[in-house]
Amino acid sequence: MGFRRVSCVEANIVKTALVNMLLTDSKYELIANEVPFLNRKRSADMVAIKNGCLIGFEIKSKSDNLRTMQAQLDDYQKVFNKVYLVYSEKFSKELDIVKLPKNVGLIVIDNKGELKVRRVAGHRRNLNKEALISMLWRQDLESLIRCHNKIEYDELKQIAIKQCAIKNIQKQINRSLIGRYGEGYNTLLQEMGSKIILEDLFYITGIKKNRIVF
Repeated sequence: MGFRRVSCVEANIVKTALVNMLLTDSKYELIANEVPFLNRKRSADMVAIKNGCLIGFEIKSKSDNLRTMQAQLDDYQKVFNKVYLVYSEKFSKELDIVKLPKNVGLIVIDNKGELKVRRVAGHRRNLNKEALISMLWRQDLESLIRCHNKIEYDELKQIAIKQCAIKNIQKQINRSLIGRYGEGYNTLLQEMGSKIILEDLFYITGIKKNRIVF
C-alpha cells in the first residue's frame, strides 16, 4: 500500500471519528465530506452547518505533514465562520500549530485515535465576499440576485459581489450546500446505528467516485 493510499485511509478513519463526535450534538443541519471552495482550488475535509454557522475542518493525520497547512487555513478563514484543525498528537509541539491564531479551533487525535477538543474555534464575521461567491453555482447565484436572464456566470458573480450583503450570501451558501448534500446526510442519519462506520462517509460525499478509500 503506497503512502498516498495510507494517508487517505487514515484521513477517512479520522473523518469517521469526527462525524461521530459531531453527531453527539443533534443541532447540526448538515455534515458533508470533501466540499470544494475557492472555485474548486481548495477542498474542505469536512464541513458542518450548525444554527446557520458554516464550519470547516482541515485534517492532518499522522501520515501528513504541515507544509501546506498555513496556506490552507488562511483560505478556510476566508469563507468559514468557524475553522478547526484536526491534527495528530505527534504535531502538538510543532510551532506551526502552537502559533496558529486563537480563533482557529484545535481538535487533537490521540494515540488511540480518539478526538479531543483542545480549543474551541472563534466565530468569524469578517469573511471574503469574493471567496464566498466562489462557492455558489450558477443556479445559486440566480436565486441570490433573483435574476434569470441569460447572463454569463462571471458577470453573475460580479453582480452578487456588488449588490449582496455577506449575511445574505452566507444564507444562500447554506441553502445550496444543504441542497447538494442534505439528502445524503439525512440518509446517513436514518441508516446509521449507534455510530457511523468508515463506509458511511459515502452518503455525505458529493463526488463519490474514488473519494472513499478502505
